[in-house]
Amino acid sequence: MQINTPLKTTNRINLLLLVLLLINPVIIYLLVNSIWLSFLLPFVLIVCSILLAESHKLKSLYIVWFNVLLVTSFFLHAEAVFTYRFPEYIIEDLYSLKKNYYFNQPYLNKTFQDKEYLVQYKTNAQGFRIGLEDDPDVTVENADWLFIGDSYTQGAQVEYEELYTSRLNENYPDKIIINAGISGLGIVDEYYYYISEGKNLKANKVFLQICNFNDFMHVSKRSSGFSDYLMHYSNFARYLLYGFKYANPAELPLGRWTEPFYPDEKSNRKYNIFYKETSDEKERDIANFEIYLKKFDEAVRANGAELIIIQIPTKEQIHFKYLNEVVDNFHIDIKKLDMHLPNNLLANMCATNAINHIDLLEEFSNNDQFLFFDFDEHLNILGHIQIAESIAKAIPENEKKSKPEILSRLNIGDRYPVFSREDGNILTFQSWRDGNMELFVSDSLLKEMKRLTWNKIDEIHPWPSPDGNMIVFTEGDQSLNRTKVALMDINGRERLYLTSEKNTYGAIPSFDWSGNKIAYAEWLDIDNKLTNPYLVIYDLSTKEKTQITSDKFESWRPIFSPDNERVYYIAKNKSNVFDIYEYSISNETTRNLTQSNYDEWDPAVSKDGKRLVYAGKKNGNWDLFMIDLDSGKKIQLTDSKGDEWDPSFSNDGVYLYYAAIYGLRNGIFRIPIN
Repeated sequence: MQINTPLKTTNRINLLLLVLLLINPVIIYLLVNSIWLSFLLPFVLIVCSILLAESHKLKSLYIVWFNVLLVTSFFLHAEAVFTYRFPEYIIEDLYSLKKNYYFNQPYLNKTFQDKEYLVQYKTNAQGFRIGLEDDPDVTVENADWLFIGDSYTQGAQVEYEELYTSRLNENYPDKIIINAGISGLGIVDEYYYYISEGKNLKANKVFLQICNFNDFMHVSKRSSGFSDYLMHYSNFARYLLYGFKYANPAELPLGRWTEPFYPDEKSNRKYNIFYKETSDEKERDIANFEIYLKKFDEAVRANGAELIIIQIPTKEQIHFKYLNEVVDNFHIDIKKLDMHLPNNLLANMCATNAINHIDLLEEFSNNDQFLFFDFDEHLNILGHIQIAESIAKAIPENEKKSKPEILSRLNIGDRYPVFSREDGNILTFQSWRDGNMELFVSDSLLKEMKRLTWNKIDEIHPWPSPDGNMIVFTEGDQSLNRTKVALMDINGRERLYLTSEKNTYGAIPSFDWSGNKIAYAEWLDIDNKLTNPYLVIYDLSTKEKTQITSDKFESWRPIFSPDNERVYYIAKNKSNVFDIYEYSISNETTRNLTQSNYDEWDPAVSKDGKRLVYAGKKNGNWDLFMIDLDSGKKIQLTDSKGDEWDPSFSNDGVYLYYAAIYGLRNGIFRIPIN
């Protein structure tokens, strides 16, 4: 035994080195970027190899085992070499494989370029497409309208703002509209997406986009095979197999996609939905299509929503040029075609199942503009405009109530709009710039903006003086509870701190209507323990401040009445929710104006002093409410799935300005008060 031991030890060392050579930890780390896995995997393989080598019963398996290791080693090294030596040849994997469907990868930021378009394609953490300036970490949990479809809804050929779903948001800015279009999906994939993920958004309306291009062919349940997963996880395999699985449009008979038209009669009979002659394959596809249409409708109804079908025509249906091209080059007998067949077919299916059907064929045909790209089969900007107009026209009249007007141009966190009192055209607000919140002043439509602050410190809650010459605001990181109240001129100079005392902090200030006093919330740091915020009034002429509430409870957001006799603010009540209170400066008395069982924030008073608007979290999200200060009568101004807050009256009393978040969109809006 002692003679054999050195030999056994040598063999183990040789085996260890061989496995490490085949399954190199450095290669593993380069591919998976995990130190833990790069050491664990070789260790496990070394142990397994030693056990197999020393087992007399598993000698045959030992040979197979090393062949597997050899092949695996080849692909791992090939993957590493390809990824790091030839990155320019990597074909980006844009989709995540799911069960029975696939979806956008999260955090995409890619450029799609073709001879007819150049588009930046960006997605958020959920894989939903967003604008270039949008924060990808912003997610959405609820939707009003959910659009599900293939590449015609995905719209990778146009910018995000040009999508028909984005254009609908311009007409319905308080709707949370989500675009879940994914290239290549069919009704079966779309059904499984909805029952797996889409239904969780609880949309009131679910729009299913169908295109006559290829949605009536190959209607079957998707099953991802080994090659799909291999291409998904391997850059090298995706490069090798991509050409076999996906055709290059330049290599197609007409240099473009022409589905459902084919160069041979057999394929047209099997797959072409416009071809009158049929086949077992086509009949099976049509039958499956109707089965899944019914299943889709049942799933949507079960979720308390309405299914609406949008049917998009093909280029060949709209422009004779393209129909003539496929007929001539493919030698198709035009008498064997019925260019209304899929539209009539789907109309009958929808009528039978009581499903709302928006057929775009007629409106596309009546549009004199060219709605498709020339070579690419998809919609251009004008096509997306047409779809948005057609859908808006089909929305029932009772749902076309007065909508807010969005003033912000980008989704970058514009909030806290407040007008100066004397010059009603000076509007201050905060917005996200260069990694933090900055202050701006603009006209009433946010067209001519001037940035006031340029630094790495958050400046928030701006409030201009009545004459528009000064601005008071909160400075600092709110999460640290160490913010200061600062005053500066409207040009961003000569900053003065009102909370200059040691261990004194403050936030959310406001001017009185004469410009002589400022109210804000203040709190103290006593032995590293913060007091509750209490309210103070700071006199600019005497530099004195008066405390008007106790620190026994939280008080925030003070504003003055137009006669400067009262202060409205929010404070926590005995039920631990925020109500709106009124403090009389002369009498030093307080009364609760709202007395509700939900939080209320952001009071704003009208110039005539008769109405108070505020944000209330009545139904799980923030809506705007108005109270008549004489009668105490309350009305709800907004009722959306989004969050509306930071209200402010325009000086003429016509509009109510506010900030809102509607799903992936945010900014400053306004509505007529009446």
